[in-house]
Amino acid sequence: MQERETNFFDLCVAFCRAIGRGIKAIGNLLASMIRITYRQWWIVLIVVIIGIVLANVYGRKDNRTYKVEAIAMLNGPTLELTDLVYSHLSKPMPADLSPELSVASLLNINPEDLDGVKDFNLFPVIDCKHDSIADYVDYHKTSSSSDTTNVRMQSRICLQFRTKNIEKAPIVEEALIAYLNNNPAMRRAYEHKRVIAERKTKFAKDQIEKLDSLTTAFYFQQGQGYQAQAGVWEKGFVLGRREIKLFTSAIYREIDHYAKLDYDLMYCTAPVVLENDFVINPQATNNPKKMTVLAILFGWIIGSIVAALVEQRKKIHEWLKQ
Repeated sequence: MQERETNFFDLCVAFCRAIGRGIKAIGNLLASMIRITYRQWWIVLIVVIIGIVLANVYGRKDNRTYKVEAIAMLNGPTLELTDLVYSHLSKPMPADLSPELSVASLLNINPEDLDGVKDFNLFPVIDCKHDSIADYVDYHKTSSSSDTTNVRMQSRICLQFRTKNIEKAPIVEEALIAYLNNNPAMRRAYEHKRVIAERKTKFAKDQIEKLDSLTTAFYFQQGQGYQAQAGVWEKGFVLGRREIKLFTSAIYREIDHYAKLDYDLMYCTAPVVLENDFVINPQATNNPKKMTVLAILFGWIIGSIVAALVEQRKKIHEWLKQ
């Protein structure tokens, strides 16, 4: 036991030392970049300016891209099946190689309506409280399907694509939902789920009616306070005092259960049903401010590399001659 504790302690020390060396290396790198920026400031400045110009050209108004997304309910299809069907859009075949497998052909819309549309993606929806209510969307896909704390919801999915033409977004949205709902595998899964959902909802409703009838029978058909009595519930006589047990709490539980089943059945009208309409994020993914900040950062890094190559050009030349 002592040897294991010592080995674990040594592992922790080695890990901390590795972190320290990493931080020191990053600090030395930043210091070197600052020094070379001071020595070759004109080179770094030119590269940064070029980066800012390119960033503003890329982020111009007619070239801005917006995210369009919605949370959808899956009525029958699994996450894996939905991801498989959606992958034909996220990783499509080029139109010149296979026209029938292009995005325009799959969605059955004009190629002009898809001008500027790209990056069809699916993201899991996470339930943190295990209450069947979506808490957040895992845009980075860092959650695990086996995680029992942040659970991936099996009946919810986030649909997303990006577009430059906001006015054409409704056309793409309608075609996208139609594409998913017309898929044969998705339809079969939905039809199976619909039958089960209707049966569960009817059974839950019947249970409420039975409990209510049972309560009524106990209230009005059974006497109270008798030491000996005969009734419809048992054969023969009952000795002792009969007391009525209220079924109110059980009925309320059944009503809550029925309400949840009825809510799911209300939305179970197609394999994929939107909980809300697609929403366009007004913040462009390539807005000028964001692109300018990135241009300054990457421009400084690239400029420092170019400046270092200029300073070491003679040594590089000699090394190439060898």
